[in-house]
Amino acid sequence: MTDNSSTKPIELLLIEDNPGDALLIEEMLSEVKGFPFTFDHVPRLSEGLERMASGTVGVALLDLSLPDSHGLETVARAHAQSPGVPIVVMTGLDDEETGIAAVKMGAQDFLVKRQLDGNLLVRSLRYAVERKRAEEQARRHQEHITALHEIERAITSTLDLHSLLSILLEKIDQLLPYPATTVRLWNKESACLEPVACRNLHEESWKLIARESGRGVTSLVLEKKAPVTIKNVQRDPCVRNPDFCRQHNLVSYVEVPLIVKEELLGVLGFYTREEHDFSKEEIEFLSTVAGQAAVAIQNSQLYQQTRDQAIELERADRIKNEFLSVVSHELCTPVNVIMGYTKMVKDGMMGELNPEQDRALGKVSVCAKDLLAMINDILRVTMIESHGLSVVRTKFNMSVLVDVLRASCEIPPGKKEVTLHWDCPAELPVINTDNEKLAQILQNLISNAIKFTEKGLITVSVRPLPQEESVEFTVHDSGIGIPNEILATVFDKFHQADSSSTRNHNGVGLGLYIAKKLTELLGGSITVQSELGKGSAFTVRLPCMGGDKDTALIADSIH
Repeated sequence: MTDNSSTKPIELLLIEDNPGDALLIEEMLSEVKGFPFTFDHVPRLSEGLERMASGTVGVALLDLSLPDSHGLETVARAHAQSPGVPIVVMTGLDDEETGIAAVKMGAQDFLVKRQLDGNLLVRSLRYAVERKRAEEQARRHQEHITALHEIERAITSTLDLHSLLSILLEKIDQLLPYPATTVRLWNKESACLEPVACRNLHEESWKLIARESGRGVTSLVLEKKAPVTIKNVQRDPCVRNPDFCRQHNLVSYVEVPLIVKEELLGVLGFYTREEHDFSKEEIEFLSTVAGQAAVAIQNSQLYQQTRDQAIELERADRIKNEFLSVVSHELCTPVNVIMGYTKMVKDGMMGELNPEQDRALGKVSVCAKDLLAMINDILRVTMIESHGLSVVRTKFNMSVLVDVLRASCEIPPGKKEVTLHWDCPAELPVINTDNEKLAQILQNLISNAIKFTEKGLITVSVRPLPQEESVEFTVHDSGIGIPNEILATVFDKFHQADSSSTRNHNGVGLGLYIAKKLTELLGGSITVQSELGKGSAFTVRLPCMGGDKDTALIADSIH
């Protein structure tokens, strides 16, 4: 692109009340070769201000002594009227202070009339024009930086797409000189650009027209992934809705693609109400705005996708928990019936049994108990994960809890080489917690120790920690231990130390998961230490939430 600014005539306005001086200045300029200009002369400041306001003045040559204005006030009025017009001040006095003051008030240069010649005047005028152009460019650049900062700060304040687009268009309306703005986004499902938001247009009408008119100009943006400009949308044959543009007084238009990492997300459109040539600098700036908007839009879309997926996963998890809960409840009834009838038959209520029949029924009873325990574990897990468990705290003496656990936790007949030892002080304090959940935690840990210990000692110890206002329970076994590589996942749901189909230990891997979740529910912590081949130690630490021993509600039974 060629810069024609040096050959384009300078539109010179001379504001001078002395006709002789005016004629002399015009002759001086005419004698300078290579300086194309148009010359306009007015004798009064009021007339000069009118001409400057018309937008046709390239530079003003201003005398400080006029019939209707005098001195620096003349500069101030002219600059206030048309700050974009470069001003060169002339005076009959060689007063440097006045010249400096004039420049500070907005003039580009200061000339003394009796020192003028053509070349000096031309240099001064050209300097004034170029300096003003540079000032305007710097001002626009600063305005662009400020606008980009304001827009970025605004559009990164939300991840909701509707709010984001509303804020984006509002900021563009406030900071940029475009009376109407539109946004279309690419719909992957329909494979088309959908009109989603606009500013200073009737939204429903615009959306209807945009859908009916199809791609039109937008097809060029899609093909090139580059901005497209239209000087007059009311007459351009590419525009399919000229009547809508006439109705809303829309004239010039630029459409900029919204692109992130070479992916087209949509287009951002800007309208003017007067015929306008979009400069290269202007299009580059609008492309930067579109780039900022594209990143924010993509983040919003990703956030929406993540949120939708989370909602769907939550729904699937809720359905799973409801299914498991219903199935587990329904399974409990027949298993209890099996256990009841097995006991009746085993106790001889339906006739005498021979030893082989008695052993077979004993195996049925053990398996039924194991099955019922698995079903109850699944029920507890569904309750935990659906947040259906609440903590019911009561004050009770831990001695009662230990006695109940001693009675309920027994070594199975098949493990005659395993000994269960209780290591507890004679006097245990009163604590305030959910006794049933604490009992369940310890039962699970003790059952787990019994399951994985073929011979040796299992020790259950209780230690009050008065200085820390807590109590510590430890279940230590001399069983098979846990490999280091799976120690970190031992409390995971459905975790199995041996997940092979030939494993020797039954269960679904929920006992330790339940123990951990219940411990956390009571405000405590659970840890494990283990050495392969030598055994494991599970430690539960709970806050005492202490109570008065005399007023404690002693738990008589723990289920």
